[in-house]
Amino acid sequence: MSVVGLGSPVGLLAGLAATASAVIGLYIGYQAYRGLRRNDERSMRWLSIGMILLFGVTYTLAVTGQGLLAFRIIPIDLQNVVRLFVRVIQLAGLVCIAYSLQIATNR
Repeated sequence: MSVVGLGSPVGLLAGLAATASAVIGLYIGYQAYRGLRRNDERSMRWLSIGMILLFGVTYTLAVTGQGLLAFRIIPIDLQNVVRLFVRVIQLAGLVCIAYSLQIATNR
């Protein structure tokens, strides 16, 4: 059994898991944003930005990039560029979370 552009059932399951991760990540980022609106603290602002970047944006970019590559909308030569872009956004999210924890511990 094969779906066009997805290869095997394992590829399909991996794609579904990645999509579910992106959706749940965006939900976590939304909840962090709601917490920011409730508390309006500087550390919470950086925490919510980091969570949105780390859990929402990176998974969404990874799924989108993988789909663009799988369906040959962008050339396979750009695979490493997509991967680098996702990792840089992931790193930025981790830095924001680390900064928020540093702010919180310095009070």
